[in-house]
Amino acid sequence: MTIGQMIKLYRKEKNFTQGQLAELIGVSTQAISKWETDAGMPDISQIVPLAKVLEVSTDKLLGHTDEDYERELKTVRSCLGGINLINDVEKAAKLYDISLRFFNKYPDVPDVALCCLECYIELFFKKKLDVQHKTFLEECERYSNSIFRYENNPDNICKTYYLMARAYDLCGETIKAEGFMQNLPYIYGDREYWEAEMAYADGKYDIALEKIKKSFALKARFVARSIRLAARITRQQNESGAKEKCIALNEYMLRIIEAFLSGGEYLPHRQIFQKTSLLLALVKENAELGNKEKALMHMQDLYETRDRYFDFLDSSEGRHCLMFIEGDTDGFWDSTREDINERVAMAEEAIKQFN
Repeated sequence: MTIGQMIKLYRKEKNFTQGQLAELIGVSTQAISKWETDAGMPDISQIVPLAKVLEVSTDKLLGHTDEDYERELKTVRSCLGGINLINDVEKAAKLYDISLRFFNKYPDVPDVALCCLECYIELFFKKKLDVQHKTFLEECERYSNSIFRYENNPDNICKTYYLMARAYDLCGETIKAEGFMQNLPYIYGDREYWEAEMAYADGKYDIALEKIKKSFALKARFVARSIRLAARITRQQNESGAKEKCIALNEYMLRIIEAFLSGGEYLPHRQIFQKTSLLLALVKENAELGNKEKALMHMQDLYETRDRYFDFLDSSEGRHCLMFIEGDTDGFWDSTREDINERVAMAEEAIKQFN
């Protein structure tokens, strides 16, 4: 059930009219009507007053039954792990179906709403949806409203601004698209950076340092993305020497990642994922071109990276880093032992021709 349906259910159980409920929580009758018909959603600040007046827990009002909710959310998130700007239409269709079913029951979980938005836009772009522009944009707004209302992660908020800009651009509404793009932070001062500046000005140096490290971590990720995209474009152009150019770009990205990882003994999982994936690509690309010496060199680097990372996982206490957050906030997606061992095995298969 949606939040609106839950409000209506518990309002009727209390024998309140819409007007009576509106008066008790300090909103208009029209607001209650919009919530109950899912034409709008209560602000997060109104959830607690609503729950108190209706004499239910906030979880119950939001449609959460602990056991079912936790089980379903775990199942959904196990499918979402590591998605990033989806461009595979089959994957988008599968993820959209899974996440939409959950979102319709629990529209207050922002990472699921973000998956719905991302997949829905990709399906529209690939002409897999038979919907008019108006319907498409209304559905995008439904997902983005949930994200903007409940999300605290600035990365996901920025990604939502980008996705909404893309949605409006796809429909030819360039002015609205530009409005969303203007909400994206500039590289010289994202939100974390300016919060660090304010904390520094207030003498809160520990907070300022934590904020600036988070800002740096985001920029490190985006630099790697830029180089990766350049390689993808070069590969798609398929001009003379494209494979060699891709290798050169990947080697450049490897040097960047090595710089990120050289700031201490703490190893950010996301950078390890990037490095092992990149080394696999370099082994395969050089093997395809018959570059035995380079393929074997990158294979050795992959072995050493794997061993160093596994050593870190076995003994992470006391490890430190100059410019990343100790304890890691980037998750373990695609950087488990199994994932890395699989990449090593694929690389070993690629160089069998040299044995």
